[in-house]
Amino acid sequence: MVALMDCAGIILTGGESRRMGKPKFGLPFGGETLLMRSVANLREAVCPIVIVRAPRQNLPSIPNVSSVCDPVPNQGPLMGLMAGLQHVADVSEWALATGCDMPFISAELIHCLKSHRTAEAEIAMPCVDDQLYPLCALYRTAIWKKAHALLEKGERRLLALADACRVHIIKKDALVQVDPELRFLMNVNTPQRYQRALALANLHAP
Repeated sequence: MVALMDCAGIILTGGESRRMGKPKFGLPFGGETLLMRSVANLREAVCPIVIVRAPRQNLPSIPNVSSVCDPVPNQGPLMGLMAGLQHVADVSEWALATGCDMPFISAELIHCLKSHRTAEAEIAMPCVDDQLYPLCALYRTAIWKKAHALLEKGERRLLALADACRVHIIKKDALVQVDPELRFLMNVNTPQRYQRALALANLHAP
């Protein structure tokens, strides 16, 4: 029997980017794109990495990173998460799920999340000021079946999966130990947030 990897990584790129006005995965971020930065941030802490893309979404080839397509288009992030979890279920018991628009997730933060896994939990998820963050969370890969069942019922929300699973909450006190300003929570979903993220990273706007 092949030993499972400690933790895989899932990057979702299939969002429509309506508020940004253009695909977020290709936005320049220093000498790379947001997608390339996401992969680089994850490489030190998870393996393998899979990108879940929308149908007909053309992504660049990235060495040692696989990609899968949403089985059904326009079904929201729960569909993408389900596809990613199913893809890595045979090689890893756990997977980190994130979007391609969260440029400040670090290896240190991922190791912090991994340290909060428990034998009973199916999800380990940050919670700051009573808000849960499902796109910076760890999921047992076997729960792709629960996600599939929710999708069959017409559910599309990521937090619906949390409602259906045993969740271990990771509180702010633990998170600020590795990210004092909680930058990892920032997602780049509008032009204004994109400019803010560039400024936080000391990068010039393209």
